[in-house]
Amino acid sequence: MALLVGWVLTVGKHTVSKVILTMGLHESRHFATIYRFLGKGRWSSESVSYWLFRILLETFIAEGVEILAVVDDTLNKHCGKKICGAGWQHDGSAPKLTKRKGYGVCFVIIGLGIRIPQISDRVFCLPYAAHLWWPPKAKVKPQGLPYKKKSEIGLELINMTHSWLRHDEHLRVVADLGYCCETILKGRPKEVYVTGRIRMNAALFGPVQTPAIRRRGRPRKRGCRLPTPAAMFQDPNLKWSEIRAFCYGKEIRLMVHQFTALWYHSAGHEAVSIVLCHDSSGHHADTVFFDTDIQAKPQQIIERYRARWSIEVTNRETKQLLGAAEPQCRREQSVMRAPLFAYWSYSFVVLWFVRQFSTTKNLVADPAPWYRQKRNYTFSDMLAAARRSHFAPTISAETRQINQLTKINTPRYTRDFKHMKIAKL
Repeated sequence: MALLVGWVLTVGKHTVSKVILTMGLHESRHFATIYRFLGKGRWSSESVSYWLFRILLETFIAEGVEILAVVDDTLNKHCGKKICGAGWQHDGSAPKLTKRKGYGVCFVIIGLGIRIPQISDRVFCLPYAAHLWWPPKAKVKPQGLPYKKKSEIGLELINMTHSWLRHDEHLRVVADLGYCCETILKGRPKEVYVTGRIRMNAALFGPVQTPAIRRRGRPRKRGCRLPTPAAMFQDPNLKWSEIRAFCYGKEIRLMVHQFTALWYHSAGHEAVSIVLCHDSSGHHADTVFFDTDIQAKPQQIIERYRARWSIEVTNRETKQLLGAAEPQCRREQSVMRAPLFAYWSYSFVVLWFVRQFSTTKNLVADPAPWYRQKRNYTFSDMLAAARRSHFAPTISAETRQINQLTKINTPRYTRDFKHMKIAKL
């Protein structure tokens, strides 16, 4: 708990040594015990993730409401050849005009996508678990762990979350294009629905129709081949319907076309709902969404998928405000555990702010005079309120002690100095 609190209160670079100095842990115990706790401690990060997951559900999710989980990966840049799991790999946050590669360690993260009424209109992604992924060419690899693809690690996180659910709880996963693949769609529990995107050149097939007269031979596994989504957008005879969806903080008009098809190479025999989305204003590119829940409506599918962007905001804020990529760790357990404290701290700060909202809202600084229209609370506001609640009583107590000190009256020198008398002579 001291590490979590220290991670929130640390200002500047979030290294383990800086957290120790912030909390003053070196005064009550030897500082090496903190490093030993991270590198060799016999504790399970999955147990912490489980209890955090249950606390988040009890606080933000009502009974009978579907649980929305978001899966994605992020690269924490590091320099050093002896860092466990580090290597050259894809960097999604790099500028588009560059090669989009970076050196560091990659984590596959799963978080709870929630909306907090009266606090913010956007969706918050509260991370509760993350697993390390390393490239095949990494110089230092974790010992005793087989190599797995990112999609396989994402499936592990989904199965782990599903095992934590109770009988009356249902899980839905929202993922980007990289995790909408055969590994997750075929390997997930059947009770878990997946919402995501499909490529424009995806091979789609019609549902299998039962023939009136049964013929000899193996029955068909898929229907007739359908045109690609790119060809469907160019079809003038395609029937479109207009809907209104709340995306990116405002309500927009979209033209959609929904149908049921088999995405055989990724989803197998399971029928999925396909939604072609076209923005007549031209602000958004043509996109193809899918949902394993064939009863879902186009508006529901589009608004569910927009929650995926919340994990991108979380990745940015955990790196810039909580220093998820700054711990200078090299050993296997330390590399896996240290960034988790940044992700857990993010969730605990939001949890603390919401539970104590009647008090914490008074700790938020007033907006700038040119930003009076601000109505939502951001994570930076919550983090500043958490730090202010801790440091303000300490500063006030020190000021009170200073005011009680007696005034020191230093003796004044006389106006007639010896060197002045000598100068007059």
